[in-house]
This record gives sequence, structure tokens and C-alpha cells, in this order.
Amino acid sequence: MNRRVLIGAAVFWPLAATAQQAVQMPASVIRVVREKAEIAAAQIGQFISEIEREINRTTATQWASAPIEQRRFDSGRLLRQVPAIIEFVQLDPAGKERLRVSRRPMDVIGGQTDYSQDPKFTVAMAKKAYYGPVHFTSGSDPYMTLSLAGANPDAGVSVVEVNLKAILDIVMQVRIGERGVAYILDVDNRVIAHRDISLLQRDFSSLGQVRAARGAGSNVAAGLVQAAQDIHGRDVIAAFAAVAPLAWLVFVELPAEEANGLAQ
Repeated sequence: MNRRVLIGAAVFWPLAATAQQAVQMPASVIRVVREKAEIAAAQIGQFISEIEREINRTTATQWASAPIEQRRFDSGRLLRQVPAIIEFVQLDPAGKERLRVSRRPMDVIGGQTDYSQDPKFTVAMAKKAYYGPVHFTSGSDPYMTLSLAGANPDAGVSVVEVNLKAILDIVMQVRIGERGVAYILDVDNRVIAHRDISLLQRDFSSLGQVRAARGAGSNVAAGLVQAAQDIHGRDVIAAFAAVAPLAWLVFVELPAEEANGLAQ
């Protein structure tokens, strides 16, 4: 399955220096903020695509019908080759668990747990892929369930639990100005990666730039607002890029005073 990263049109918000006067950032500053968002989104997309590429080898009909010990060996190798995958589960065409290989508990062969009504099975069978909601099980690392179905329904569904620490590393590596930040929002506009871990899982739906980004679609003009403020109420210049098919948004924000300084 060839999953393509879709970089959303970067949208920019002029900043209100005062209630009566808007400050337009020069193209050079806007370009830097935009590029930071696009690069981070591309890196996230590549991370997910590489995991999918590895999982796809287990969705071939021939592999799905191979001897159980061969599948168990190959699944263990998958976990060794892709450190972000912490668990692999093979579901048969009826949604029954056939194999579970994990880094934590012992492997299970022929578990027979029924996932026939679970979205990780039903959505994958209907759409070939399922991207579960991001959750935090321990510490500050985010996790996500990812399911892929084979081209042939007889291959069933391969389900993996993915540690998304890599996306935290990506936003931590974004450097712009002294206090510029990058962060990632999930489909519900909750923070799943941010340099300030106290903001993890915080709902950013109220922010003007988030509302504009969600409403922009392919029409950049629809995403323009008069001013942007960060979650602390400070004026910022902000840009976003979208990662499809995850419906995540990557934002990069630069404080207005720093943006003005860079423009001089």
C-alpha cells in the first residue's frame, strides 16, 4: 500500500500589533515558518509510511497461510527491524486472533480472541487501513494502533501497536527563533506532541489558527485570520501542514516580537 504524505497548504495569520494595526510579516519570515511546518509533516508521514511498508509484507495471502512457526519468526523479526512496533497481531478473515507477538507479554498462538466487531478489524477490511486514536499508556510517549488489510480478503488483517516517540523527537528538533515551537494535533485537535509535555492531550480547538486550518481545505484564503494567539494568549505568527491520511496537523508558531526582530 503506497501511502502518500499530503502536505496541507500552509496558511498564515497576520499579527495584530495593536487592536487597530496589523503587522504583515515579510515573505522571508513567512517562508521559514512554513518550511519548518512542511518539513516536520513530511518526516512524520515518512515515519508512518515506512511502518506500513514493513507491515504490508504480512498482508500477502501467501504469508498469511504459511506455517505458524514461520509467521511467528517473521513477526519477531518485524519487531526487531522496526523498534517503534511493540506488538503484532494477525487476525484471520473472520476477525479471530491467530497470532500475537509482543515485546512485553509472552507470544500467543491461536488465541481466538474475537475482533470481528472492533474498528481495528472492520475499518481495515473496509478501507484497507485503520489508524486508531492516539493514546498515552505510560509516561509521555504516545501510542497508536495501526491495522492493514491485504488486497485479498483471505489474508485477514495485520494489527500493530506503534510507539510514536519518533514524532515527539521531530517536534523537539524544530528550532525557530528563541521561543518558537512546533506541535502536533490529532483529528480531535488534542496535542499529541509538544516540547511542553504539560500540554499533552490539551484541547486546542479554541485557537483561531486551528479553526482556520481545519476549515481551510484546499482553499488557502479560507484559512486567513486577522491575528493568531498561542494557547497562552501571546501573539504569534503560525503556519500548519497536514499529514494525510492521519488527519493530524503540524503547527509551527513564532512569537510576534521574535518575528518582528527576524524581519528587521
